[in-house]
Amino acid sequence: MAALCLIFIAGMLTGVVLTLSRIATFDVRAHVELQRSAYINEGTANRVQWLLAADQSVYPASGTLGEVDYTEYEHDRYMADGVFHEIDYHGTPVRVVITDASSGMNLSGTAYRTNLQRISTVLQLEVQGIADQVAALTAKITDYIDSDDELSTDGMEAGDYEDAKMEPLPRNGAIRFREEFFYIPGFLDLFTPDKYGRLSGVRLITPYGMTSIASAAPSFFTATELMLKIYGNLEDDEVAEVVKAREVWFKEKTKISEQLDELLVGRLKSGLSWSESGVYSVRIEAPEKSGRPSRRLFFTFPFFGISGPSNEFVHYYEWLMP
Repeated sequence: MAALCLIFIAGMLTGVVLTLSRIATFDVRAHVELQRSAYINEGTANRVQWLLAADQSVYPASGTLGEVDYTEYEHDRYMADGVFHEIDYHGTPVRVVITDASSGMNLSGTAYRTNLQRISTVLQLEVQGIADQVAALTAKITDYIDSDDELSTDGMEAGDYEDAKMEPLPRNGAIRFREEFFYIPGFLDLFTPDKYGRLSGVRLITPYGMTSIASAAPSFFTATELMLKIYGNLEDDEVAEVVKAREVWFKEKTKISEQLDELLVGRLKSGLSWSESGVYSVRIEAPEKSGRPSRRLFFTFPFFGISGPSNEFVHYYEWLMP
């Protein structure tokens, strides 16, 4: 009887060891695939920069974004138009989406006052209390960046941040990173992060030493629904129509002008940018239903020609691989 018990226990222990071994194997495999995905993303990022340089060299004046007929070319085109590209990176398919860095609402410097007021003006008849909400957020941003301790109405200074366990805020200086807006209470009520958790509705803050993208008109291809209403002067049903047409362009490359009314397109072109600023934002990820663990890379960089960067260094505004 004792021998049977020992055999049974030994069998159970062997089963447990095998199960743990299989779990560990799956964990290691997933980790290795994630690391491999990171290397693939970085290699693809390098290739995309040179593809953009080559495209600009061959087609220096390729027309309005969103109106290029991709079927006229025997090869793919690379522009800041949000189109889904699939690149074969040494046998691994990778999806690449290129947009312009002059995307989102500019809240840098003192521009936040004017642009937040635009939100209030457009939504005042739709959202009750929006004027007070915008005024309070404006006050909080003002107190966050100014160098004095004078408290604005509905604002927050050092004592308030300390009470909220958020010391050593505020910065008391110009905001240097877009993600700092996460710290300001009430900000996310107006600017919801996108599905990737990023504040894509807000313009990147230009780093020191780089050409500013603050003053450029926001790109049509990345404009949020709220921005379409503000800059395109659209009604809700028109916004839905534009968003649908834009998605068709991204996936099927059907010209925007072939999907929307001419007058509607004209309003969009008068308020939003349909050209490139010279600074690009790129998203690199695994294609849908790829079936492999993967990471996603976002990066933003200033354009350089086919001769390469002038100082042989590529400078990035943003490099994020969640």
